Amino acid sequence: MKASDYVANWQNSWVIANWKMNPSTQLTVTALMTDLQQQLPADALQSCNVVIAPSFMHLSTTQQAIQHGSLNIGLAAQNLCAQHADKGAFTGEVSGAQLKDAQVNYVLVGHSERRQYFNEDDACLIQKIRNAFAHDLTVVFCIGETQAQYEQNQTQDVLAAQLMVVKQLAAECDNLSSKLIIAYEPVWAIGTGKIPTIQEVQNIHAFINTTLTDIDASLATTPILYGGSVKADNAAEIAQCPNVNGVLVGGASLDATGFTQIIQAFARI
Repeated sequence: MKASDYVANWQNSWVIANWKMNPSTQLTVTALMTDLQQQLPADALQSCNVVIAPSFMHLSTTQQAIQHGSLNIGLAAQNLCAQHADKGAFTGEVSGAQLKDAQVNYVLVGHSERRQYFNEDDACLIQKIRNAFAHDLTVVFCIGETQAQYEQNQTQDVLAAQLMVVKQLAAECDNLSSKLIIAYEPVWAIGTGKIPTIQEVQNIHAFINTTLTDIDASLATTPILYGGSVKADNAAEIAQCPNVNGVLVGGASLDATGFTQIIQAFARI
């Protein structure tokens, strides 16, 4: 099937792979996708939505692997242009229109690495989301606190401020709940091997759900994913948490066996 034909069941859990700037070669991408399609049981996709977010360079290779495979998997991009939704003189950027043409269904916005290294602020993120929505791309909006903010008990204040982006969009978008996924990634847990306690994850996800519901009652069913050092050996425990609707997986998604185990944990098989 073509990646553009992918249709998620929003009642299911979600496992989204963020490959970041990995792997180095097209050959490795093909091998990784081949291994994943061989190892992943088709019935896991009956109860879990699986989406892959490769680098821009690897979108086509990943899309072709999805098209020639037998599994129902979605395709995401890791970024898009804020300045224009379609085209223009913006060297190095990729537009929402171009992503849609490349059979992309989803796009990450607001990842902490984009906020940190590229100074993306709320105004930039809002425009990116508008441009994504202009081309029917579902947005995975990433939020999370730094270690210093966590240690100073500022997590809820930080997340509430970051979710003001959603409040702005709710005032101007119809059916926002069908276009938006939230990914909570504590910055201090990304790639470090550290992870909040399960009780902390549960409490923060409940807070995010309450905050979204206060913004607009229709957002009460918005999927809220956890991200940050998700691995095969902790996925089953995370999957048991109320208000955790899935995971955004970084490094562990580059190993087909471990990633399959994470998917199975959320598919409950």
